[in-house]
Amino acid sequence: MDFSWLWIVPVLGVLVVVHEMGHFFSARLLGIKVEEFGIGFPPRVFAIRHNGIDYSLNWLPIGGFVKIVGENGDSDDPASFGRAPPWKRIIVLAAGSFMNLVLAFVIFASLAVSGTTEVDAPSTGVGSVSSGQPAATAGMQPGDRIVSVGGQEVSNSDQVRSLSRKYAGTPTDFVVDRNGKEITLKITPNPNPPGGTAYLGITLDFWVSPAKVGDVRAGSVADKAGLKPGDEIIKVNGTTVNNQSVVTSMLASAKEAPQVTVMRNGKEVGPFTLDVGNEQQKSYGFALYKPQHVVYYNPAQAVGKAIGNTWEVVSNIPKGIAQAFAGQAQGPGVTGPVGIAQLTGEVAQEGGFDKLLNLTALLSISLFLINMLPLPALDGGRLLFILIELVRGGRRIAPEKEGMVHFAGMMVLLAFMLIITVFDVQRIFEGGRLLP
Repeated sequence: MDFSWLWIVPVLGVLVVVHEMGHFFSARLLGIKVEEFGIGFPPRVFAIRHNGIDYSLNWLPIGGFVKIVGENGDSDDPASFGRAPPWKRIIVLAAGSFMNLVLAFVIFASLAVSGTTEVDAPSTGVGSVSSGQPAATAGMQPGDRIVSVGGQEVSNSDQVRSLSRKYAGTPTDFVVDRNGKEITLKITPNPNPPGGTAYLGITLDFWVSPAKVGDVRAGSVADKAGLKPGDEIIKVNGTTVNNQSVVTSMLASAKEAPQVTVMRNGKEVGPFTLDVGNEQQKSYGFALYKPQHVVYYNPAQAVGKAIGNTWEVVSNIPKGIAQAFAGQAQGPGVTGPVGIAQLTGEVAQEGGFDKLLNLTALLSISLFLINMLPLPALDGGRLLFILIELVRGGRRIAPEKEGMVHFAGMMVLLAFMLIITVFDVQRIFEGGRLLP
């Protein structure tokens, strides 16, 4: 039996404890009384009392909590949370999520110093093209490699985005390489890009040619079909292909079981039928090989790398959430604790410790963003009540009314979580995966 999913315990434990440390230390620094800092959730194993605070260890090993005096406005103690001025309460509430952001930054910086794997390929390959958007209107296709924008050569996705933003609203020459031939497309990037489509309406990927099969998961669709590591994919459904971007796009958009022809030991072999059956999430069970090398950054460079990585994740999560609700996300879109446990196990089993740390950073940023949403029961919802108080000239909403709102919000969140968990469990029993 595979117990790799148990990695969720330390991963989620670190995320929640770091979050609660933000609340704890900010409250202490601002003179707000704290009754208890707990590791895990009750029932209690034991506790040590120091300076009037219980530091407890509890039996349920996931996460932790901080018990602040008067956090629900039910204390007359002048050092309670409810009696603190609004600016102090805002800091204490926001500090937990801020610490999750700091944790992600520290992980990214540490990975950069210890060595980060980078792909030896330009990240200007076109992965997908959204219909009705500027790139599609101009004739850009999946598998194209963007060579230049406005006469300036590009080699990475950041340059493409920057120049697309620069020329937003202006007809601009985009030169693409398609099957070895350079083609000039006149594209007018969106001046006010809608969510998820950005300036061109494309996704960018590493452009690697040829498209070689890397790892093949044992027992997967690809393994049963006969694909082997090292196979060079030359046709998908009879159409000749020469790079990974177009292969990925064609497999993702296939309406029926795609057929793949490969070059193996100098001979054309296939086609192999990749039949996923009735699975809504296409998981063919193989990865395409990407040439890679390890880069070591000095501390100063690592800080810049960590800032860039953190911002990239923060800016992309809202787009992903919007796509999930619009039904445009690939994969399950939204998952709960059971799904996160499954994903953590898959990453630990197949990606190693570095990938697990990277996932921890991504989850930490997700926790930061979700917890800051202005929804009842979340820190963001509590912050909203403080902002309302400030707008009302310092008149607080009655604590019992605020408590009722947060209680109702918690019930809705728990119901939503229960629904997601049902789908997560169903996917696991059906043999579905979260990693491709």
